Amino acid sequence: MSTFYDAVGIVGILVQILGLLLFGVTTGWFTLYVINQPEKNWQLLGIVYSVFLIFSAFMVKYLTPGAFGTFLAGAAGALIYWGLIKTRNKPEKKK
Repeated sequence: MSTFYDAVGIVGILVQILGLLLFGVTTGWFTLYVINQPEKNWQLLGIVYSVFLIFSAFMVKYLTPGAFGTFLAGAAGALIYWGLIKTRNKPEKKK
């Protein structure tokens, strides 16, 4: 019975890591979506930034370092992809 609990524990850790990676990508995208809106609402920007920082602080306190690193990798990947690569102006092709 001990091996069953070990297997379920490993599956639980993998699901936690994949969930935090997806949540990191989602929060990174949502943060950029709010920042890049044409109507700049400073109240909404402040709330989104504050909640992101407070949530990250709680994650530092209560999660394992590997799980928190996975969240940060997802958030950083989203910020790099949608913040830098997707919005970069592509050079026009000469005909």
